[in-house]
Amino acid sequence: MRKILTLAAFVALSGLAMAQQFSLPILPEKMWPSDYAKYETDVLKCCNYILTADPSFNKPKHQECTSFLLRWLAGAPQVRVVVTPEITPIKQEQLLVVYLAAWTRHALQYKDAEPIVCANVAVGEMLSYYQSFGKTVGKSKLCDRLLKQQKDGSLPATVAKAVAE
Repeated sequence: MRKILTLAAFVALSGLAMAQQFSLPILPEKMWPSDYAKYETDVLKCCNYILTADPSFNKPKHQECTSFLLRWLAGAPQVRVVVTPEITPIKQEQLLVVYLAAWTRHALQYKDAEPIVCANVAVGEMLSYYQSFGKTVGKSKLCDRLLKQQKDGSLPATVAKAVAE
């Protein structure tokens, strides 16, 4: 019985690992604003991977997705992310990337989403990620403060103020 359970666990885990494997295209050096739309599906795959995978699980894939997302965001006219020190852990790279990925995913899924909505979603996803993978990404005073605000209900006001500035 133990062998069957071990085999079942191995099959399940290998299936999970295979589901997270995908290849990304190479972005050309020069792109027109209209070219960025062609890569939205790949960007969404990157965002989903960044938001769900443990950063210590497959570091090369995390780095590849992060690089692809940042390169795409640098020129994409359809997504503009608001980054402020009040709601974004600028000094903690992994949490910053999670914030960017959550904002980008929401903005691409809901094309007419307001920045305040994207910011609330991004902060919520970042805090959820921090709670799940906090030991891997390290302690964040900002996230701890935002979690307290989330608990007492004052987080939306903080986000609104940060985005409005």
